[in-house]
Amino acid sequence: MKERVEKLIKAIHEITPKDRKIKIMNVCGSHEHTITHSGMRSLMPENVELVPGPGCPVCVCSESDIINAINLSKRDDTILVTYGDMLRVPTQIGSIRSNGRNYKMVSAPHEVLKIAKENSDKNVVFFSIGFETTTAPTAALIETGLPENVTILTSQKLTPEIMEILVKDSEVGVDAFVAPGHVSAIVGANAWKVFPEKYGIPTVVAGFEPENLLLAIFRILLQIKEGIAELENVYRGVVKPEGNRKAQELMYKYFEKTDVNWRGIGYIPESGLEFRKEYDHINAKKVFNLPEIEEKKVPGCICDRIVLGKAYPDECKLFGTACTPRDPKGPCMVSMEGACNIWYRFGTR
Repeated sequence: MKERVEKLIKAIHEITPKDRKIKIMNVCGSHEHTITHSGMRSLMPENVELVPGPGCPVCVCSESDIINAINLSKRDDTILVTYGDMLRVPTQIGSIRSNGRNYKMVSAPHEVLKIAKENSDKNVVFFSIGFETTTAPTAALIETGLPENVTILTSQKLTPEIMEILVKDSEVGVDAFVAPGHVSAIVGANAWKVFPEKYGIPTVVAGFEPENLLLAIFRILLQIKEGIAELENVYRGVVKPEGNRKAQELMYKYFEKTDVNWRGIGYIPESGLEFRKEYDHINAKKVFNLPEIEEKKVPGCICDRIVLGKAYPDECKLFGTACTPRDPKGPCMVSMEGACNIWYRFGTR
């Protein structure tokens, strides 16, 4: 493996055009983890920039949804259930852990059923957040049949849609994408065709091992050198062109595209999923008549710019001083998939 990696790094240096800056964006927290942990940035040619994008679902979860989740957990008749990372995300009224009351952590949606059974006298609200990789399991949970005391508070985002926003933003200036492996396993490699075909941006689906990521970067740089833009998939053992059709069918059986709020970014047309009207009875937003709460920016935090690939974590004045994984001020420092958290843990500061 070491020899293959060394050959890839050498090949990357040999084929990279030297007459311009090249910005390659990943949109996956696991990709950013591999890139930062392995020191991959230091191995790139000086003019090749590896930029973290919106790959952390916790970081972009609407503050309004989190505050509503906190308030639900304060009800005596309700238990809020969500993933561990969500418990610590800061908001204007604190986090679920610091300001909530009745909440439980799960690592997978099916655990909600056990909690509901053990607390049949309570409302159990599953706070489901994430991209396509968590939406599909949530849809599968619904398909099994929910107990009467379970409703779902959703904050589901769609990856291809936010990537299109980035392409259209001249300040970001993306030259190529490394497409996320986990999301691609659900939506399929073909979901990214729009970027080379419509926008002329090379896009390569990659896995999470350093060698596979280096191969994706090599294929991108080769396309740029040859003046072409194509969709490639170097993660074929996991990602198929059409993706997981059953998972897609379940997602769109229960959910439909809608305009949703990305924290620090704002509302993006048809960039998220909400329950179809016929499922209002399990939609916590409808059942509890939850309000839309105005978002307040954390003073000094630039998580919004980091998520959009407009800034690096160490450009934030709070990074590593006022804001650390132990005491996060912004959402990018909370999750293990957040760029600030990753950069802090692996010494990129």
